Parts: sequence; C-alpha cells; structure tokens
Amino acid sequence: MKVDGSPESTYMAIWEIEQEHSRTRWTVTTFFLSVSFAILGASFQMSATAAQVQANSILGLSLSDIQRITGMLIFWFAYILFIQFNRYANFLRGQLRKMEKEHLVSFTIQTEADNFMYSKIKAAFSAKWLLLYFGALYTVIVLFMVIA
Repeated sequence: MKVDGSPESTYMAIWEIEQEHSRTRWTVTTFFLSVSFAILGASFQMSATAAQVQANSILGLSLSDIQRITGMLIFWFAYILFIQFNRYANFLRGQLRKMEKEHLVSFTIQTEADNFMYSKIKAAFSAKWLLLYFGALYTVIVLFMVIA
C-alpha cells in the first residue's frame, strides 16, 4: 500500500502490517506446535522392548521420555515466540487505537474489533492464555508420563 502522508493511508498501512505480522505469528507458532506434537506422537510408537533397551541412555531416561521432554520444550519455545510476536502486534494495535482515539481517522476498525472480541469472551480466553493453560497441562502430563 502506498502511503500518501494522510492519516487514513498511514492507518491502513499500519493495519496491513499488523495483519501480515499476525499471519506470520500464527504460521511460525503452528509450525513449532506441529513439530512438538509430532515428536510427542512418535514417542508412543516405540515398542516396549525398544524402550527398555534405551533405558538408562541419558540420566536414566528412555528414548521415549527424551522425545516427550523434547516435544514439551519445543512447545514452550513456540509459546515464547508467540509472546514475542504478540508484543509487537499489541504495539501496532495500540498505534491504531491511538489514531482512532485522537480522531485522526474517520473510522474505528481496531476499537470495533476490540469491542467485538471481548464482548462475549473474557480476556482469560485469549490465545495467549489458552496456549499458556494448555502448555501447563501438557507439561504436567509429560512429566507424569516420564515419572510413571
């Protein structure tokens, strides 16, 4: 988009950057989450004898346990990347809200989007919090499987 210096074109340029950034954030996050779950799934494919042969391989952990822990660590890496991407997206959205609040533009896309998104759902159900809740559950389950 060509920015001609008007507040509206600046606003739309920021909005387009934020949209592209959000697409990238979810693409990267989804990739690493998929890798994490693929590794976790592969850890169940080992036969009992193969797992016993691998016992005491590293710190007394079987190969399956190492795979599960690796999958969990990749999940948390994806979460940290998501948070970093989200910080920049929040900055861009804040700029849009600021322009709307100061009446520099005649439209209120971000304000209306915020009102719509949070009208029926509490902030506790944002993607950031849902990933955190799931990550905590994922960690507990993996640790239980490693200990058991």
